[in-house]
Amino acid sequence: MSAREAGEAMRASVIVPVHGHAALTERCLDALLPTLPSGCEAIVVDDASPDATAALLAGYGEHIHVVSLDENVGFAGACNAGAAAARGEALVFLNNDTEPRAGWLAAMLTYAEEHPAADIVGAKLVFPNRVVQHAGVVFGQDGYPHNLYAGFPEDRPEVNRRRRLQAVTGACMLVRRDAFEALGGFDPGFLNSLEDVDLCLRAGARGGEVHYCHEAVVVHLESASRGRSDRFERSVALYRERWRDTVRRDDLEVYLEDGLLDVEYAPTYPLRLTVSPLLGALDDGRRDEVEPLLETYARQVSDLLAEVMRLTAIAGTGEAPRPAAPTGTAVDHRGLLAEANRLEEEARDLQRRFVAAREEGGADSALTATGGPPLTATDSLGYRRQVERVRAAIEEVVPGDAEVLVVSRGDRELVALGARAAGHFPQDPAGGYLGHHPAGSEDAIAQLERLRAAGASHLVLPATDYWWLDHYRDFAAHLRDRYPAADRDACTIFHLTKGAA
Repeated sequence: MSAREAGEAMRASVIVPVHGHAALTERCLDALLPTLPSGCEAIVVDDASPDATAALLAGYGEHIHVVSLDENVGFAGACNAGAAAARGEALVFLNNDTEPRAGWLAAMLTYAEEHPAADIVGAKLVFPNRVVQHAGVVFGQDGYPHNLYAGFPEDRPEVNRRRRLQAVTGACMLVRRDAFEALGGFDPGFLNSLEDVDLCLRAGARGGEVHYCHEAVVVHLESASRGRSDRFERSVALYRERWRDTVRRDDLEVYLEDGLLDVEYAPTYPLRLTVSPLLGALDDGRRDEVEPLLETYARQVSDLLAEVMRLTAIAGTGEAPRPAAPTGTAVDHRGLLAEANRLEEEARDLQRRFVAAREEGGADSALTATGGPPLTATDSLGYRRQVERVRAAIEEVVPGDAEVLVVSRGDRELVALGARAAGHFPQDPAGGYLGHHPAGSEDAIAQLERLRAAGASHLVLPATDYWWLDHYRDFAAHLRDRYPAADRDACTIFHLTKGAA
């Protein structure tokens, strides 16, 4: 007999899958439990946590129901186990790296009651600095899912609009029980990535609707609770096989609907495309909007990073940060960007030192007693400077008439090399980013040799992508055995014409 049959049905079950990170789970539950309306329960699935999670959960007593798994099965399996134990007519999946705001669940339940055709309802997720992490999911012209309006201020009207979409994130997702059971739950073939997108698309294929409810607001520390870098490519490959060619690529529809993208049709071509600077980078036009916006963004970055640096110094190092250099009243974009770069590097260095001090101090260190989630140095700080260093290394090593390939995920800045001919690797037949990584070493080697035969003379592997050398081992051996390499701090550059067999 299932848990649902054994007990009285409830209005909703909030299911929180956890694997380690007991401090995050504690923060989540302390924020969650006071927000539960009557007739709702909290279920925590302990997915074979290696830390003190079991003891933590026991301390909550009857306030939560605990499902303990003997082995780590991943997000999909843990969610499915929680659903099997749930008594709610609505199943609400919630990451443990979240802190729900007051009224979030009541808003989702009310929305579901008002929209009976919606099998799945998603919430608005924001970072702690009130910047949007998720306002639904759209599918780009590359065929892949993208979090809608990530990086927008949370009070923007485009973010605060109820809408029907094709997918929402599983970090906070309400699913009607009958729909979840008819779909067979989350597909465990996905490993901590894209299970939620797959469930939504299967619901849509079955005739159900997926909606976004902006009134339900949850603070989210994205991917802090479960690592996924080593499993991501498997999930992407499964998504690509199942959905990429058939999914409706709807991002431009949403941007047009929200007035962020306009198209004007004159009697003759060309069309006039107008893109809001909030949405996209412009190569031309709307300069009167772009210039003050750039200045505002640069000042915000400078102020924000100065505050991050100050708080990090107070919490972990005791050092007084160097004050930001005054920018004055004149518009000096180069100066503002240089200041932002400097602050990024200082904040990044302080984060690394804080993490190192915590690790050296051990579990009893005073540095671990500050509360909150464990601190990790973020890769987002310093990325712009990293791109500049890659460009500088190419300038130093690669002749001006060379044709360069840069391993990337479609970042145009990495292939903006002035007079040098440059392209993404891997790339599609038109020379643009292929949209996904190679299926394996054999595929990577075949693509590289095809492009080398077509004239490519150098391959640049940025340091941020050195995981290729471990993931594509035969490809790495192919490069090292055949082509001389110039190692720099920011990248490794392979000369594809010297030493070729």
